[in-house]
Amino acid sequence: MSTNTPASPSGASGQKTDNRVFVEIPKAGPGQGYRAPKNFASPAQQGLGRLLVYLLCAALIVAPAFVVFWICFAPGSHALQLGFWWLWIAMFLITESIGVFCAIGIGREALGASGTRYTK
Repeated sequence: MSTNTPASPSGASGQKTDNRVFVEIPKAGPGQGYRAPKNFASPAQQGLGRLLVYLLCAALIVAPAFVVFWICFAPGSHALQLGFWWLWIAMFLITESIGVFCAIGIGREALGASGTRYTK
């Protein structure tokens, strides 16, 4: 028996005894602290991920421009014949500005460049 376990009472055969053992965990010495595991670096996977993020952010800018231009300049479209140039220009500027700001924010977040950087 270990020195940390209590001895069983001699007359209590029908009762359950506590067999737990308590072990003191030693303190870590210098250089033995916990270090999180590092993932294996994969430059090809990182490069493809960055390329995918750039392409998706570019699609946020190109897709609304394509739709607006298609509505305005498609064969048989009468969108610009009634004097509504100002409406389509305003719609283009609004949708493109939203697309650009969203692409910048999503790109920074996905590539790990968001937040404040402290230089010391």
